[in-house]
Amino acid sequence: MFKKISESIKARFNKTKKRIYQKNLRLFTRIIEKYPNNAIAYSIRGTTKRNLGDYQGTIDDYNKSIELYPNAKTFHNRAAAKGNLGDYKGAIQDYNKALELYPDFVDAYGYRGEAKDNLGDFEGAIQDYNKEIELNPNDANAYFKRGNAKHRSGDYNGAIHDYNNAIEHNPNFAEAYENRGVTKGNLEDHKGAIQDYNKAVELNPNFADAYYYRGISKDKSGNGQDAIKDFNKAIELNPSHSEAYFSRGNTRDKLSEFSSAILDYNKAIELGLDESKAYRARGIAKGKIGDYEGAIQDYNKAIEINPNDPDTFYNRGIAKYNLGDYQGTIQEYNKAIELNPNYANAYGNRGAAKGSLKDYKGEIQDYNKAIELNPNNAKAYYNRGIAKYAFGDKAGACNDWSKAGELGLTEAYDNINHFCKEKIGTVDPGHGQL
Repeated sequence: MFKKISESIKARFNKTKKRIYQKNLRLFTRIIEKYPNNAIAYSIRGTTKRNLGDYQGTIDDYNKSIELYPNAKTFHNRAAAKGNLGDYKGAIQDYNKALELYPDFVDAYGYRGEAKDNLGDFEGAIQDYNKEIELNPNDANAYFKRGNAKHRSGDYNGAIHDYNNAIEHNPNFAEAYENRGVTKGNLEDHKGAIQDYNKAVELNPNFADAYYYRGISKDKSGNGQDAIKDFNKAIELNPSHSEAYFSRGNTRDKLSEFSSAILDYNKAIELGLDESKAYRARGIAKGKIGDYEGAIQDYNKAIEINPNDPDTFYNRGIAKYNLGDYQGTIQEYNKAIELNPNYANAYGNRGAAKGSLKDYKGEIQDYNKAIELNPNNAKAYYNRGIAKYAFGDKAGACNDWSKAGELGLTEAYDNINHFCKEKIGTVDPGHGQL
């Protein structure tokens, strides 16, 4: 009830503000009609248009104001409007001009940094945030922005240092706690990340993303049921949170709740998560309930979106193998290996498919490569042993099964007991995917 009342008050407030802006727009239009060379009137009307979301109209008015009276503030404002339209290069040019006219314009450094950040120029952004902090060392938001740029550039420790400073200057900065948590998660410090998310939701109980990221850290910490509770809360607060549905699906998949996982992936895709990972994950879940045809359809869509993901070809290969399409399986693993020449499991599974086609020599070659890439791959030793046995190399088979057993695959000892004694059994040990 209180939320509805609050939203109603906010809506009325926004409506009132809009009426004020529209009134100001009419007022300054009349002033400009009477005084067409009034630079300040153009500037104020431009700001009013920006408040109404008319960014191109804003730029037109600032153009005229600058023509009549070039000054740092108007260049800065025009830059902001260009940024609203996604013209970050044009925005940077205007911030450059503003700083040329006023070298200590702290806001211009900050916003130019944001524009560079949006263009992926993290180093340039950090330099601007450095200057912003130099001019205003108590600005928590400047540290926060620099932390974000460092995070995106891969400097996680530097990012955490900046988030610490942001929190020191503003202990109620929920977003800084959240982002510090995300950064700690990237460093696999999920315990520390969860502590930060706890603080973020304490400061802002309606912080959907903080619940979402806490769910991810709980999932990675092996606490799947609690992770689902956090994803549920994120979805309750933001029913359009496609990533929360996707991550809840991943957690449910790990908990072997495959049908529920598929429902979550469906919802994520319905909400617009049109990414290859969503279709691939749904395909994997479908495969786990035996719907290999449906899985292949999802892998097809994932590959259509991203034809350079070796994992999708690998998983489509598994589905085809389970349908008995061994030639098609080999083609999928060929592609996966082409995209990732060090994909040990793809070599191993391709070997299994070759074995199903009685190509034992090719099978052994693939297992050799799988083992070369991952010497601790017990299943590859086990399967290579089967291939060697079928090829007539009993001693080699027994050595491989022994190695598989040493690496923890206890079923290898069953093969040793059955096939490595003096009397050779006649049963085919069989082939299988890794």
